[in-house]
Amino acid sequence: MCKKCFALVFFLSLVFSIRAQTVADFDGSEKLDSLNEVVVTGTLTNRTLKNTPVLTKLISGSDIYVSGATTALEALENFVPGVNFTPNAMGDNIQIAGLDNKYILILVDGERLVNERTENVNFSRLNTSDIKQIEIISGASSVLYGSNAIGAVINIITKDVAQPLQGSVRARYSDYNSYVFDASFGFKVKDFSSKTVFTAKNSDGYKSPYTLDPYSDYTISQVFKYRFNNKLDAELKGTYYNNETWFLHKFQSRVDEDYTLGGKLRYASSDKNVLTFSGNSDKYEGHLIYKLRNDSSAYVNGSQYSTFRLVDAWDATENIQLVSGAEVNLEKTFSYNQFGNDPTEQNASNWNLFTQGEFKTETGLEALVGIRYTNHSQFGTYLSPKISLMYRLDNFRFRGNISNGYKVPTLKELYMNFPHKIGEDIPFYVIGNKDLVPEDSWYKAISAEYIANHLNASITVHDNVLQNRINTIQLRNEAQNRTELRYENVENAQITGVDVSVQWTFLKHFQLRTGYSFADAKDKDSGLQLSGNSKHTGTLNLLYKQRHLPFLPSINAPYSLSLLGRVMSPRRFYSTSESEEITDESTGSYYVGSFVYTQQLSLYKRLSGDIQFGINNLFNYTNKDYISNNPGRTCFASLGFKF
Repeated sequence: MCKKCFALVFFLSLVFSIRAQTVADFDGSEKLDSLNEVVVTGTLTNRTLKNTPVLTKLISGSDIYVSGATTALEALENFVPGVNFTPNAMGDNIQIAGLDNKYILILVDGERLVNERTENVNFSRLNTSDIKQIEIISGASSVLYGSNAIGAVINIITKDVAQPLQGSVRARYSDYNSYVFDASFGFKVKDFSSKTVFTAKNSDGYKSPYTLDPYSDYTISQVFKYRFNNKLDAELKGTYYNNETWFLHKFQSRVDEDYTLGGKLRYASSDKNVLTFSGNSDKYEGHLIYKLRNDSSAYVNGSQYSTFRLVDAWDATENIQLVSGAEVNLEKTFSYNQFGNDPTEQNASNWNLFTQGEFKTETGLEALVGIRYTNHSQFGTYLSPKISLMYRLDNFRFRGNISNGYKVPTLKELYMNFPHKIGEDIPFYVIGNKDLVPEDSWYKAISAEYIANHLNASITVHDNVLQNRINTIQLRNEAQNRTELRYENVENAQITGVDVSVQWTFLKHFQLRTGYSFADAKDKDSGLQLSGNSKHTGTLNLLYKQRHLPFLPSINAPYSLSLLGRVMSPRRFYSTSESEEITDESTGSYYVGSFVYTQQLSLYKRLSGDIQFGINNLFNYTNKDYISNNPGRTCFASLGFKF
């Protein structure tokens, strides 16, 4: 029934639009304006998307909104092929081209988000209404970002205050009593600006078939900016996040809290030289509340990552730009039981020097060369080089990249001593290894891109080789009469793949955005695919935008229809028994789609609004094994206002 309703609505809206095309142009532009958006992640300098020497994928705030995504995770799944999630009790478990979350660096405005207790990043604390854009860099980027930047860097850029007075409020409701409420308020007074953002979420949870425990959370963030004069400006920001999840069968709940505090000073000694000093600290804590809610609480784990950075951007000549910096990172992790019988805190630190030069020629060739020196408290020194080339020829861009990435072992991988309990039994212990060495990767890629007013298409061939990959091996400790999972540098992996992306505007009102990713991610020793990898993934997004309502060309009421689809080939998962027998499980291939209708409303002067309705998982695909958090077909509606 739902399929027929969707088909009818979509067909009628297309029929209605044919008449409207004679009186209205495509709302916004016929051109792909996103190609002129400014990105920063690949170079640490402002470059337009079409002219950055590091191929960058971009998801705009508008893309997120019209797709109906409520989290950055949903936005990534909707628009970036090769991105997979495997939700379970350990978190969202992001994976890109066969590499899981510990190889993917997540940033907000260029600052690292700390991993929570399970080495995942909690995306729920990010407000999608406050996202200006998401920038994705594939492959190794350790020259600029250090450890963990092996598989990809995802930089979430938040919005600035653009008006003397601005604000918004939005409420969304969907199945399982799930709601999202967010509000923001900002103002500018001469050289001072302020932005306050609040978000609250709630769900009663579900078990159809994937179990989502009931939860509620909220986030509040504050940003102050002040411009002292034409040369000096400052920024101060802070965020608090609180999440409570109820484990009803255990008569307890879990409370997670996150505190982020950051600041930045920017000094422009001239038009060609900018010096930036920044500091940022992100602290994530977890608590268990036992028996009944608010009965008693225990602090069970916490992680904190602090960064202090000095960066100098210098335009030496019209064709030479240098970015150099120094960086200090401080890391600590606390657990009441994972490091032994007593509550314990472990610490690590590193200091870094890096430089990257961009060189342009009159022939259209550009080169980006960089190197990073790292001195780590546990692992000594490390050098990470990189070179990227771009050649511009009319509407074409040809890029090549060779870069080194590394990942130091986590504090848990080094020092863990954890009895893994199931009820009263302890089937195995998880044991750290102080003799681990950093993981190392070499990423190589070539790409060709075509850029025109109505069409953007690119193809990338890439290869990423990892050495000293850390994994657990199962051993029998006869001295202590127990089974152990011990961390070891036991794997070498290679990911070879092809990524294809196409964006096309046609018939004035349509935008097509589609992508395909092939990733052959193998353990080089066993020849098996990396656990959880899907060799083939694809996304398709068809957007229809119209400036007037059907049959009412005199009424200016822009609306849009979005059809989103995602297809994946089987994902393979491997487990090894105590007898070293390998078990191979497969999810099977699947397709999920969604439909979103958005209606803009012009209310009074600068006050506007919008109504949104959507159906997620149109064809009601469900599979409880290893897929995204999906309860089946769900509907949602939202109402928003802004000024």
